[in-house]
Amino acid sequence: MKIKNADLVEKKKQQICRGAMRVFKTKGFHAASIREIAEASQVSLGSLYDYIEKKEDILFLVHQHGLDQIYSRIEKHMVPHSDPHEQFINVLQELFRISIDLKDELMFIYTETRHLEKPYLNEILRRDREFLDFLESLIKKCVNSGSFECRNPAIYANIISFLGVMIPMRGWDLFPKHSEEEVIDALIHLIDSGLTRRS
Repeated sequence: MKIKNADLVEKKKQQICRGAMRVFKTKGFHAASIREIAEASQVSLGSLYDYIEKKEDILFLVHQHGLDQIYSRIEKHMVPHSDPHEQFINVLQELFRISIDLKDELMFIYTETRHLEKPYLNEILRRDREFLDFLESLIKKCVNSGSFECRNPAIYANIISFLGVMIPMRGWDLFPKHSEEEVIDALIHLIDSGLTRRS
């Protein structure tokens, strides 16, 4: 980054990401040109190069921006609950709402991750690992409180993460037939019933 103002950098990065997503959705990553991304982002080509060096940098920015939106929204919904089970359900509800709201971004991230350069890929995988650890910690809290019975929280953390991706992947069939709330409720019931301790 050649720009030093942190607020300006963040604002421009978001602007570039939104423009890039518009181009990527219609042309795909490889067919898109940096000039087209600059035009869609409403920044000059010269200004764009203040923030990136090559098109692969934009791909990484889009990945980072998508993950930032997901994690910031979930963090806002991490309202402390005396009951870990309530907190867990609250996080699931927001995760699946995010999956609906950001379905295009998530689908892009899921399909284009393989094109990231290795240092970028390692950073994205590191952040994904942190999110899995977060989900696993929530499950463990529920186990410790007696709400859940789970021998391997890490497996369930991966299942939950994948179910979030399932919404953009299967939305073409789900949403013509079912409301968003029906889909969210069904996913939460599936997870909760699989984990809830039987008396």
